[in-house]
Amino acid sequence: MAKLHLMTKPSTKLLISFIWKYAKLQRWKFFFMFLLSLTWSCDATIWPYILRRIVDIFTQFDTHREAALPALKWFLVAGVSLWVLVEAGFRTRTFIQAKAFPKLEADMRIAMFDHIQAHSPKYFNEHFAGDLANKISDMTTQVTSMIQNLILFFPAFATCILAIIFFFQVNTLFALLLAAMIVMHFSLCFAFTPKCIHYSNAHGVARSTLAGKIVDSLTNNFAVNLFYRFPFEKQRLLPYQQEEQQKNSRAQYIIALMFTFLSIAFLIGIVAINGFMILYWIKNKISTGEVIQIFNTTWYVVFSIWFSGEQIPQFFKSVGLATQALSVMQDPQDILDIPNAKPLTLSQGEILFDNVSFRYGAKILFENKNVHIKGGEKVGLVGYSGAGKSTFVNLILRFHTLEKGKILVDGQDISQVTLSSLRNQVALIPQDPILFHRTLKDNIRYGQPNATEDEILHAAKLAHCDEFIKKCPAGYDSLVGERGTKLSGGERQRIAIARAMLSTAPILILDEATSALDSVTENYIQDSLEKLMHNRTTIVVAHRLSTLAKMDRILVFDQGKIVEEGSHQNLLNSNGHYARMWQMQAGGFLPDKPLT
Repeated sequence: MAKLHLMTKPSTKLLISFIWKYAKLQRWKFFFMFLLSLTWSCDATIWPYILRRIVDIFTQFDTHREAALPALKWFLVAGVSLWVLVEAGFRTRTFIQAKAFPKLEADMRIAMFDHIQAHSPKYFNEHFAGDLANKISDMTTQVTSMIQNLILFFPAFATCILAIIFFFQVNTLFALLLAAMIVMHFSLCFAFTPKCIHYSNAHGVARSTLAGKIVDSLTNNFAVNLFYRFPFEKQRLLPYQQEEQQKNSRAQYIIALMFTFLSIAFLIGIVAINGFMILYWIKNKISTGEVIQIFNTTWYVVFSIWFSGEQIPQFFKSVGLATQALSVMQDPQDILDIPNAKPLTLSQGEILFDNVSFRYGAKILFENKNVHIKGGEKVGLVGYSGAGKSTFVNLILRFHTLEKGKILVDGQDISQVTLSSLRNQVALIPQDPILFHRTLKDNIRYGQPNATEDEILHAAKLAHCDEFIKKCPAGYDSLVGERGTKLSGGERQRIAIARAMLSTAPILILDEATSALDSVTENYIQDSLEKLMHNRTTIVVAHRLSTLAKMDRILVFDQGKIVEEGSHQNLLNSNGHYARMWQMQAGGFLPDKPLT
């Protein structure tokens, strides 16, 4: 079971910095988006003023209505112009958003993907792939949601300021009452903000963990079906679902409580403003037109800040989810190129372990290990499970950082060269190859992205893939399914071998490369493998000891130490550790541990 890595939650300040890093690439688009959103504020405050002037003109010319037209026409023109301005502003803003948001999401998505995929295999062993993918998705969707909410908050705030200014022109009392209602509204919002953010963040963590558990179960659906563990998986998921439900409910409860207090504040403010408005009109302190202006503007303001306030829960939720998603960007990449690292240049493919020490957690695997593999030499690695063979191979590929010592390839310390140049010089055929959910052709071509159709076909024939590929419905264009599940283990292994055959890497590593093949198929491709190993430094890890018979040298591992080395026949003649393993073989394979 992969364990979840506990990450330090980034601050909101770091989230803002991350968003701004990519938003500033389109700063003018976002500037005009926010600027054009102000047309809403103009509509909410200038239109009631125009309506006020029109009503006052109607009242003034009530007995001479024909004479009202010259006074009315300019305000009618102003009203139509305002409507056109508002509509043009809204439509232009939506066109700008259609360009800005997809690019912002794409930039952030690629940046996160680029950061995450550069981690070592150890990182992915400690994280759910579904959880990581979920965080990338959360970041892109939630940041867009946050900005859309801000586009609502910005004109709502501007509407409040303009409304207070217009009310001061009518009567100071109404401006003060409106300001008091607005201050009360925002004070309550700010008072509830810390709790809303806290519980939204907690819900974000629970939601992300739950998603990872679901993906883990779905990814291993074959095992679930095999053992018919549907009730077990459901039961196992329930505690995580209950935690997510509880934290989601708590977050929504705080938001509901906030809106209850906001409703009370609005009720007090509206009753006060409308009560004084009627009283002042009765006492003839304000005109009928001003009553219309105050009434309409008040409701526009209430509508603006209430509508934007309804987005506050989503805003808090988006901040929480985006902050949680940003945590993956805080995970330092454990294996990076040093500054000014140079490309690895190979001439012979010589590999030297110089006083290497390495531990995996508390387990010491290698201590002061010295190994020399000559260029072009074919070396076999053998030992019981856990003896250190795969670790030996992984250290050459720099999947782990050494505790002490160094590994040299043609005299160059691999910790001082670029990772890309190192791994492009090494071709690995793993024991359990995982294929991409892409076509057979794409999976073979992965060993050499620039390979031609003829080169792909030639590699497939050498690896004896061509026979079963031709039987597939779409031939080389057939999709292999997630992780290659549409193919058998042996077929996946042959695809991996074909992929390596396309590679021109001078160092070749076979890590149980034929373990999934039946003996007939293995015999077929032995000739291909020998061609593949020709003029390459080759390291072969095998439990089937007969596959090591043609190696130049065999290194016998036991608990991280090389206890014997030599040719197959010499090791048998010495009647030592290797000879005992040879005698313990069952069906041609070495057991996982010594037999008692």
